[in-house]
Amino acid sequence: MIRIARVEPGSIAADLELAAGLALLEINGRPIRDGLDLLFHQAEPSLRVLAERPSGERFLFEIEKPTDEPLGIIPEPDKIRRCTNACPFCFVKGNPKRDKLRQPLYVKDDDYRLSFLHGHYITLTNLRPDDWDRIFEQRLSPLYVSVHATEPGVRLAMLKNPRSANINEDLDRLAGGGILVHAQVVLCPDLNDGDHLTRTIEDLYGRGEAIRSLSIVPVGLTSWNAGSGGRTLEPAECREAIEAVDAIRERALAERGQGWCYAADELYLQAALAPPGADYFDDQDLESNGVGAISSLTDRVARRLEELGPLSGCRVVAVTGTSMGPTLSDLAHRVAGRTGAAVTAVAVDNTLYGPMVTTAGLLPGADHARALREAGDFDVALFSVQALNDNDLFLDDMSLVELRSEFPGRRVEPSHDLVDVLTRLQPIRTPCRSAP
Repeated sequence: MIRIARVEPGSIAADLELAAGLALLEINGRPIRDGLDLLFHQAEPSLRVLAERPSGERFLFEIEKPTDEPLGIIPEPDKIRRCTNACPFCFVKGNPKRDKLRQPLYVKDDDYRLSFLHGHYITLTNLRPDDWDRIFEQRLSPLYVSVHATEPGVRLAMLKNPRSANINEDLDRLAGGGILVHAQVVLCPDLNDGDHLTRTIEDLYGRGEAIRSLSIVPVGLTSWNAGSGGRTLEPAECREAIEAVDAIRERALAERGQGWCYAADELYLQAALAPPGADYFDDQDLESNGVGAISSLTDRVARRLEELGPLSGCRVVAVTGTSMGPTLSDLAHRVAGRTGAAVTAVAVDNTLYGPMVTTAGLLPGADHARALREAGDFDVALFSVQALNDNDLFLDDMSLVELRSEFPGRRVEPSHDLVDVLTRLQPIRTPCRSAP
Protein backbone atom coordinates (compact mmCIF):
# COMPACT_ATOMS: atom_id res chain seq x y z
CA MET A 1 0.00 0.00 0.00
CA ILE A 2 1.04 3.56 -0.72
CA ARG A 3 -0.60 6.78 0.38
CA ILE A 4 -1.11 9.77 -1.91
CA ALA A 5 0.82 12.88 -0.92
CA ARG A 6 -0.53 15.00 -3.79
CA VAL A 7 -1.62 14.78 -7.41
CA GLU A 8 -0.37 16.61 -10.46
CA PRO A 9 -2.72 19.33 -11.76
CA GLY A 10 -4.43 18.34 -15.00
CA SER A 11 -3.55 14.66 -14.55
CA ILE A 12 -5.79 11.60 -14.63
CA ALA A 13 -5.66 11.47 -10.83
CA ALA A 14 -6.78 15.10 -10.64
CA ASP A 15 -9.68 14.42 -13.02
CA LEU A 16 -10.72 11.51 -10.77
CA GLU A 17 -10.47 13.81 -7.73
CA LEU A 18 -8.07 11.51 -5.92
CA ALA A 19 -7.12 13.35 -2.76
CA ALA A 20 -4.06 13.45 -0.52
CA GLY A 21 -4.26 10.81 2.19
CA LEU A 22 -6.01 8.28 -0.02
CA ALA A 23 -4.41 4.81 0.00
CA LEU A 24 -3.73 2.89 -3.21
CA LEU A 25 -3.99 -0.83 -2.55
CA GLU A 26 -3.87 -2.55 -5.94
CA ILE A 27 -3.55 -1.98 -9.67
CA ASN A 28 -4.93 -4.75 -11.89
CA GLY A 29 -5.02 -7.05 -8.89
CA ARG A 30 -1.35 -6.54 -8.06
CA PRO A 31 -0.49 -5.12 -4.62
CA ILE A 32 1.15 -1.67 -4.67
CA ARG A 33 3.94 -1.89 -2.12
CA ASP A 34 5.73 1.37 -2.89
CA GLY A 35 6.34 4.10 -5.44
CA LEU A 36 8.27 1.75 -7.71
CA ASP A 37 5.28 -0.59 -7.97
CA LEU A 38 3.13 2.42 -8.87
CA LEU A 39 5.60 3.43 -11.58
CA PHE A 40 5.73 -0.12 -12.93
CA HIS A 41 2.04 -1.08 -12.90
CA GLN A 42 0.50 2.23 -14.02
CA ALA A 43 2.19 1.90 -17.43
CA GLU A 44 -0.59 -0.37 -18.75
CA PRO A 45 -3.34 1.18 -20.93
CA SER A 46 -6.19 -0.47 -18.99
CA LEU A 47 -6.15 -0.13 -15.22
CA ARG A 48 -8.34 -1.29 -12.35
CA VAL A 49 -7.22 0.78 -9.38
CA LEU A 50 -8.37 -0.23 -5.90
CA ALA A 51 -8.23 2.65 -3.41
CA GLU A 52 -9.21 3.20 0.19
CA ARG A 53 -10.27 6.32 2.07
CA PRO A 54 -8.97 6.98 5.62
CA SER A 55 -12.44 5.93 6.82
CA GLY A 56 -11.84 2.43 5.44
CA GLU A 57 -14.24 2.79 2.52
CA ARG A 58 -12.88 1.14 -0.62
CA PHE A 59 -13.71 1.86 -4.23
CA LEU A 60 -12.51 0.73 -7.64
CA PHE A 61 -11.58 2.92 -10.61
CA GLU A 62 -11.51 1.55 -14.15
CA ILE A 63 -9.25 3.65 -16.35
CA GLU A 64 -8.45 3.58 -20.06
CA LYS A 65 -5.47 5.72 -21.07
CA PRO A 66 -2.55 5.90 -23.50
CA THR A 67 0.21 3.41 -22.71
CA ASP A 68 2.84 4.82 -20.35
CA GLU A 69 0.81 7.95 -19.49
CA PRO A 70 1.25 8.33 -15.72
CA LEU A 71 -1.70 8.74 -13.40
CA GLY A 72 -0.19 11.87 -11.89
CA ILE A 73 -0.02 10.49 -8.34
CA ILE A 74 2.82 11.67 -6.11
CA PRO A 75 3.03 9.14 -3.25
CA GLU A 76 4.33 9.74 0.23
CA PRO A 77 8.04 8.85 0.54
CA ASP A 78 8.84 5.15 0.76
CA LYS A 79 10.61 3.71 3.75
CA ILE A 80 14.27 3.42 2.78
CA ARG A 81 16.09 0.10 2.92
CA ARG A 82 19.01 0.57 5.33
CA CYS A 83 22.60 -0.54 4.92
CA THR A 84 23.68 -3.53 7.03
CA ASN A 85 27.42 -3.11 6.44
CA ALA A 86 30.04 -1.55 8.71
CA CYS A 87 32.48 0.01 6.25
CA PRO A 88 35.06 2.09 8.10
CA PHE A 89 35.14 4.54 5.17
CA CYS A 90 31.35 5.11 5.18
CA PHE A 91 30.67 8.79 4.53
CA VAL A 92 27.57 8.76 6.74
CA LYS A 93 29.86 7.83 9.61
CA GLY A 94 31.88 10.88 8.65
CA ASN A 95 29.00 13.18 9.53
CA PRO A 96 29.18 15.42 12.61
CA LYS A 97 27.39 14.33 15.76
CA ARG A 98 23.66 13.77 15.31
CA ASP A 99 22.59 17.10 16.75
CA LYS A 100 24.49 18.98 14.04
CA LEU A 101 22.55 17.99 10.91
CA ARG A 102 18.99 16.98 9.98
CA GLN A 103 18.21 13.33 10.58
CA PRO A 104 17.87 12.13 6.94
CA LEU A 105 21.58 12.82 6.46
CA TYR A 106 22.33 10.05 8.96
CA VAL A 107 20.39 7.41 7.02
CA LYS A 108 22.68 4.76 5.52
CA ASP A 109 20.66 3.70 2.50
CA ASP A 110 21.39 0.52 0.56
CA ASP A 111 18.15 0.43 -1.42
CA TYR A 112 18.00 -1.28 -4.81
CA ARG A 113 14.95 0.82 -5.75
CA LEU A 114 16.96 4.04 -5.35
CA SER A 115 19.76 2.43 -7.33
CA PHE A 116 17.45 1.84 -10.28
CA LEU A 117 15.59 5.14 -10.01
CA HIS A 118 18.38 7.55 -9.06
CA GLY A 119 21.72 5.81 -9.57
CA HIS A 120 22.51 5.25 -5.89
CA TYR A 121 25.24 2.69 -5.35
CA ILE A 122 24.27 -0.46 -3.42
CA THR A 123 26.20 -3.46 -2.10
CA LEU A 124 23.61 -6.26 -2.70
CA THR A 125 24.17 -7.50 0.88
CA ASN A 126 20.62 -6.90 2.17
CA LEU A 127 18.55 -8.42 -0.66
CA ARG A 128 15.88 -10.94 0.31
CA PRO A 129 14.60 -13.65 -2.07
CA ASP A 130 11.55 -11.53 -2.94
CA ASP A 131 13.83 -8.58 -3.75
CA TRP A 132 15.74 -10.69 -6.26
CA ASP A 133 12.44 -11.87 -7.77
CA ARG A 134 11.25 -8.29 -8.12
CA ILE A 135 14.49 -7.08 -9.73
CA PHE A 136 14.07 -9.66 -12.48
CA GLU A 137 10.28 -9.37 -12.82
CA GLN A 138 10.36 -5.56 -13.18
CA ARG A 139 13.62 -5.53 -15.16
CA LEU A 140 15.33 -3.08 -12.80
CA SER A 141 18.30 -2.45 -15.06
CA PRO A 142 20.83 -1.01 -14.81
CA LEU A 143 21.74 -1.19 -11.13
CA TYR A 144 24.71 0.63 -9.60
CA VAL A 145 26.81 -1.65 -7.43
CA SER A 146 29.63 -0.85 -5.02
CA VAL A 147 31.84 -3.84 -5.73
CA HIS A 148 35.03 -2.49 -4.11
CA ALA A 149 36.79 -5.86 -4.56
CA THR A 150 36.01 -9.16 -6.25
CA GLU A 151 38.21 -11.16 -3.86
CA PRO A 152 35.73 -12.38 -1.22
CA GLY A 153 38.17 -11.96 1.67
CA VAL A 154 39.11 -8.42 0.69
CA ARG A 155 35.48 -7.35 0.30
CA LEU A 156 34.59 -8.95 3.62
CA ALA A 157 37.39 -7.02 5.30
CA MET A 158 35.98 -3.79 3.88
CA LEU A 159 32.24 -4.24 4.45
CA LYS A 160 32.38 -6.31 7.67
CA ASN A 161 29.30 -8.24 6.55
CA PRO A 162 29.44 -12.02 5.92
CA ARG A 163 27.09 -11.66 2.94
CA SER A 164 29.53 -9.30 1.24
CA ALA A 165 31.81 -12.23 0.35
CA ASN A 166 29.16 -13.45 -2.12
CA ILE A 167 29.79 -10.62 -4.60
CA ASN A 168 30.79 -12.86 -7.50
CA GLU A 169 27.73 -15.07 -7.08
CA ASP A 170 25.54 -11.96 -6.84
CA LEU A 171 26.99 -10.47 -10.03
CA ASP A 172 26.51 -13.80 -11.80
CA ARG A 173 22.90 -13.86 -10.67
CA LEU A 174 22.24 -10.37 -12.00
CA ALA A 175 23.90 -11.19 -15.31
CA GLY A 176 21.88 -14.39 -15.62
CA GLY A 177 18.72 -12.35 -15.23
CA GLY A 178 19.77 -9.82 -17.86
CA ILE A 179 20.42 -6.99 -15.39
CA LEU A 180 23.25 -4.63 -16.34
CA VAL A 181 25.56 -3.20 -13.68
CA HIS A 182 27.50 0.03 -13.35
CA ALA A 183 30.23 -1.00 -10.91
CA GLN A 184 32.17 1.14 -8.47
CA VAL A 185 35.38 0.73 -6.50
CA VAL A 186 36.00 3.09 -3.59
CA LEU A 187 39.77 2.83 -3.47
CA CYS A 188 41.18 2.54 0.04
CA PRO A 189 44.94 2.38 0.65
CA ASP A 190 46.18 -0.88 2.15
CA LEU A 191 42.79 -2.53 1.60
CA ASN A 192 41.77 -2.90 -2.07
CA ASP A 193 44.50 -1.05 -3.95
CA GLY A 194 47.57 -2.32 -5.80
CA ASP A 195 47.29 -5.93 -6.97
CA HIS A 196 43.82 -6.18 -5.48
CA LEU A 197 42.60 -3.35 -7.70
CA THR A 198 44.18 -4.96 -10.76
CA ARG A 199 42.42 -8.24 -10.02
CA THR A 200 39.07 -6.52 -9.47
CA ILE A 201 39.39 -4.65 -12.78
CA GLU A 202 40.29 -7.83 -14.65
CA ASP A 203 37.53 -9.87 -12.99
CA LEU A 204 34.86 -7.31 -13.83
CA TYR A 205 36.09 -6.78 -17.39
CA GLY A 206 36.03 -10.54 -17.89
CA ARG A 207 32.30 -10.56 -17.15
CA GLY A 208 31.68 -8.91 -20.52
CA GLU A 209 28.73 -6.70 -21.33
CA ALA A 210 26.98 -7.49 -18.03
CA ILE A 211 29.26 -4.91 -16.38
CA ARG A 212 28.35 -1.73 -18.21
CA SER A 213 31.08 0.43 -16.64
CA LEU A 214 33.55 0.58 -13.78
CA SER A 215 34.35 3.75 -11.81
CA ILE A 216 37.39 4.07 -9.55
CA VAL A 217 36.82 6.66 -6.82
CA PRO A 218 39.32 7.57 -4.07
CA VAL A 219 38.16 7.15 -0.49
CA GLY A 220 36.95 10.37 1.11
CA LEU A 221 37.41 10.91 4.82
CA THR A 222 36.15 13.78 6.93
CA SER A 223 37.46 15.36 10.10
CA TRP A 224 34.86 13.25 11.95
CA ASN A 225 36.09 9.81 10.83
CA ALA A 226 39.71 10.46 9.88
CA GLY A 227 40.81 8.97 13.18
CA SER A 228 39.11 5.62 12.60
CA GLY A 229 42.29 4.02 11.30
CA GLY A 230 41.94 4.73 7.60
CA ARG A 231 43.86 7.23 5.53
CA THR A 232 43.56 8.95 2.18
CA LEU A 233 45.61 7.97 -0.84
CA GLU A 234 49.04 9.44 -1.45
CA PRO A 235 49.70 11.06 -4.87
CA ALA A 236 51.90 8.14 -5.94
CA GLU A 237 49.14 5.67 -5.04
CA CYS A 238 46.66 7.67 -7.09
CA ARG A 239 48.97 7.63 -10.08
CA GLU A 240 49.43 3.87 -9.73
CA ALA A 241 45.65 3.42 -9.78
CA ILE A 242 45.31 5.65 -12.85
CA GLU A 243 47.94 3.53 -14.62
CA ALA A 244 45.87 0.42 -13.86
CA VAL A 245 42.78 2.15 -15.26
CA ASP A 246 44.66 3.28 -18.37
CA ALA A 247 45.85 -0.26 -19.01
CA ILE A 248 42.36 -1.74 -19.11
CA ARG A 249 41.05 1.27 -21.04
CA GLU A 250 43.56 0.63 -23.81
CA ARG A 251 42.34 -2.95 -24.05
CA ALA A 252 38.65 -1.96 -23.84
CA LEU A 253 39.02 0.67 -26.56
CA ALA A 254 40.60 -1.90 -28.87
CA GLU A 255 38.11 -4.69 -28.10
CA ARG A 256 34.86 -2.83 -27.34
CA GLY A 257 35.27 0.62 -28.81
CA GLN A 258 34.85 2.39 -25.47
CA GLY A 259 36.99 3.08 -22.42
CA TRP A 260 34.68 1.17 -20.03
CA CYS A 261 36.76 1.99 -16.92
CA TYR A 262 36.91 5.56 -15.57
CA ALA A 263 38.99 7.23 -12.88
CA ALA A 264 37.12 9.88 -10.89
CA ASP A 265 38.17 13.51 -11.19
CA GLU A 266 39.31 13.48 -7.57
CA LEU A 267 41.73 10.64 -8.27
CA TYR A 268 43.44 12.83 -10.87
CA LEU A 269 43.45 15.86 -8.59
CA GLN A 270 44.96 13.89 -5.71
CA ALA A 271 47.58 12.58 -8.14
CA ALA A 272 48.42 16.20 -9.09
CA LEU A 273 47.33 15.48 -12.68
CA ALA A 274 44.93 17.38 -14.92
CA PRO A 275 41.57 15.58 -15.21
CA PRO A 276 40.77 14.19 -18.66
CA GLY A 277 38.45 15.78 -21.22
CA ALA A 278 34.90 14.79 -22.06
CA ASP A 279 35.96 12.17 -24.65
CA TYR A 280 37.46 10.07 -21.85
CA PHE A 281 34.01 9.24 -20.47
CA ASP A 282 32.38 7.92 -23.66
CA ASP A 283 28.61 8.32 -23.35
CA GLN A 284 28.46 7.31 -19.70
CA ASP A 285 26.63 9.62 -17.30
CA LEU A 286 28.44 9.01 -14.02
CA GLU A 287 28.80 12.62 -12.92
CA SER A 288 26.81 12.06 -9.71
CA ASN A 289 29.57 9.65 -8.70
CA GLY A 290 32.26 12.30 -9.12
CA VAL A 291 33.27 10.87 -12.47
CA GLY A 292 33.54 13.50 -15.18
CA ALA A 293 32.16 16.46 -13.22
CA ILE A 294 35.04 18.75 -14.18
CA SER A 295 35.02 17.85 -17.87
CA SER A 296 31.21 18.06 -17.95
CA LEU A 297 31.24 21.56 -16.46
CA THR A 298 33.99 22.70 -18.82
CA ASP A 299 32.17 21.25 -21.81
CA ARG A 300 28.84 22.86 -20.87
CA VAL A 301 30.42 26.30 -20.48
CA ALA A 302 32.31 25.95 -23.79
CA ARG A 303 29.12 24.97 -25.64
CA ARG A 304 27.02 27.76 -24.16
CA LEU A 305 29.54 30.58 -24.08
CA GLU A 306 28.20 32.07 -27.30
CA GLU A 307 24.81 32.54 -25.63
CA LEU A 308 26.26 35.22 -23.35
CA GLY A 309 25.96 38.86 -24.31
CA PRO A 310 27.55 41.97 -22.79
CA LEU A 311 27.55 42.28 -18.99
CA SER A 312 29.92 45.18 -18.68
CA GLY A 313 30.04 46.56 -15.13
CA CYS A 314 28.61 43.40 -13.57
CA ARG A 315 30.56 41.98 -10.63
CA VAL A 316 30.12 38.21 -10.36
CA VAL A 317 31.42 35.93 -7.60
CA ALA A 318 31.34 32.14 -8.11
CA VAL A 319 31.74 30.04 -4.95
CA THR A 320 33.03 26.46 -5.13
CA GLY A 321 34.98 23.82 -3.23
CA THR A 322 38.76 23.66 -3.33
CA SER A 323 38.93 20.77 -5.83
CA MET A 324 36.99 22.72 -8.47
CA GLY A 325 38.76 26.02 -7.73
CA PRO A 326 41.36 26.00 -10.54
CA THR A 327 38.82 24.87 -13.15
CA LEU A 328 36.25 27.45 -12.10
CA SER A 329 38.90 30.20 -12.15
CA ASP A 330 39.70 29.32 -15.76
CA LEU A 331 36.01 29.27 -16.69
CA ALA A 332 35.44 32.58 -14.90
CA HIS A 333 38.21 34.12 -16.99
CA ARG A 334 36.56 32.85 -20.18
CA VAL A 335 33.14 34.17 -19.14
CA ALA A 336 34.67 37.54 -18.25
CA GLY A 337 36.39 37.73 -21.64
CA ARG A 338 33.13 37.00 -23.41
CA THR A 339 30.89 39.38 -21.42
CA GLY A 340 33.11 42.13 -20.04
CA ALA A 341 31.92 41.31 -16.52
CA ALA A 342 34.28 41.05 -13.57
CA VAL A 343 34.01 37.34 -12.71
CA THR A 344 35.86 35.95 -9.69
CA ALA A 345 35.99 32.32 -8.53
CA VAL A 346 36.30 31.74 -4.79
CA ALA A 347 37.40 28.31 -3.54
CA VAL A 348 36.22 27.64 0.01
CA ASP A 349 37.52 25.28 2.70
CA ASN A 350 34.81 23.08 4.19
CA THR A 351 34.42 23.88 7.90
CA LEU A 352 31.69 21.27 8.45
CA TYR A 353 33.56 18.18 7.23
CA GLY A 354 37.12 19.46 7.22
CA PRO A 355 39.59 20.41 4.47
CA MET A 356 39.80 16.85 3.11
CA VAL A 357 36.26 17.24 1.73
CA THR A 358 36.70 19.45 -1.31
CA THR A 359 33.57 19.18 -3.45
CA ALA A 360 31.20 22.13 -3.91
CA GLY A 361 28.09 20.04 -3.31
CA LEU A 362 29.10 19.35 0.30
CA LEU A 363 29.73 22.96 1.31
CA PRO A 364 27.34 24.09 4.08
CA GLY A 365 25.42 27.33 3.91
CA ALA A 366 27.61 28.91 6.56
CA ASP A 367 30.68 28.49 4.33
CA HIS A 368 28.86 30.08 1.40
CA ALA A 369 27.86 33.03 3.58
CA ARG A 370 31.40 33.44 4.90
CA ALA A 371 32.86 33.32 1.40
CA LEU A 372 30.47 35.98 0.13
CA ARG A 373 31.10 38.27 3.08
CA GLU A 374 34.84 38.00 2.47
CA ALA A 375 34.39 38.54 -1.28
CA GLY A 376 33.47 42.18 -0.72
CA ASP A 377 31.09 44.01 -3.02
CA PHE A 378 29.38 42.04 -5.78
CA ASP A 379 26.23 42.11 -7.87
CA VAL A 380 25.66 38.42 -8.54
CA ALA A 381 26.83 35.39 -6.53
CA LEU A 382 26.71 31.91 -8.01
CA PHE A 383 27.20 28.54 -6.32
CA SER A 384 26.68 24.87 -7.20
CA VAL A 385 23.06 23.80 -7.33
CA GLN A 386 24.21 20.47 -5.87
CA ALA A 387 24.77 22.18 -2.51
CA LEU A 388 20.97 22.40 -2.04
CA ASN A 389 18.41 19.66 -1.50
CA ASP A 390 14.92 19.65 -3.03
CA ASN A 391 13.73 22.00 -0.28
CA ASP A 392 16.50 24.54 -0.98
CA LEU A 393 18.37 23.67 2.21
CA PHE A 394 22.12 23.40 2.59
CA LEU A 395 23.65 20.54 4.59
CA ASP A 396 23.67 22.63 7.77
CA ASP A 397 19.96 23.45 7.32
CA MET A 398 20.59 27.02 6.27
CA SER A 399 17.98 27.84 3.64
CA LEU A 400 18.56 29.65 0.38
CA VAL A 401 16.18 32.33 1.66
CA GLU A 402 18.38 32.83 4.74
CA LEU A 403 21.54 33.08 2.66
CA ARG A 404 19.95 35.62 0.34
CA SER A 405 18.71 37.68 3.29
CA GLU A 406 22.33 38.35 4.31
CA PHE A 407 22.97 40.11 1.01
CA PRO A 408 19.98 42.37 0.28
CA GLY A 409 19.87 44.05 -3.10
CA ARG A 410 22.18 41.45 -4.63
CA ARG A 411 21.43 38.24 -6.49
CA VAL A 412 22.51 34.94 -4.92
CA GLU A 413 21.71 32.06 -7.27
CA PRO A 414 22.31 28.30 -7.51
CA SER A 415 23.86 27.44 -10.86
CA HIS A 416 24.64 24.40 -12.97
CA ASP A 417 27.38 25.97 -15.09
CA LEU A 418 27.67 29.78 -14.61
CA VAL A 419 26.12 30.39 -18.01
CA ASP A 420 22.60 29.29 -17.04
CA VAL A 421 22.13 32.17 -14.58
CA LEU A 422 24.10 34.80 -16.47
CA THR A 423 22.04 34.35 -19.63
CA ARG A 424 18.93 35.21 -17.60
CA LEU A 425 20.44 38.60 -16.68
CA GLN A 426 20.38 39.76 -20.28
CA PRO A 427 19.80 42.03 -22.01
CA ILE A 428 21.43 44.59 -19.69
CA ARG A 429 21.81 48.11 -20.95
CA THR A 430 22.92 49.58 -17.60
CA PRO A 431 25.60 48.30 -15.24
CA CYS A 432 24.64 45.00 -13.59
CA ARG A 433 24.65 46.53 -10.13
CA SER A 434 21.74 48.75 -11.17
CA ALA A 435 19.68 45.88 -12.55
CA PRO A 436 16.64 44.72 -10.56
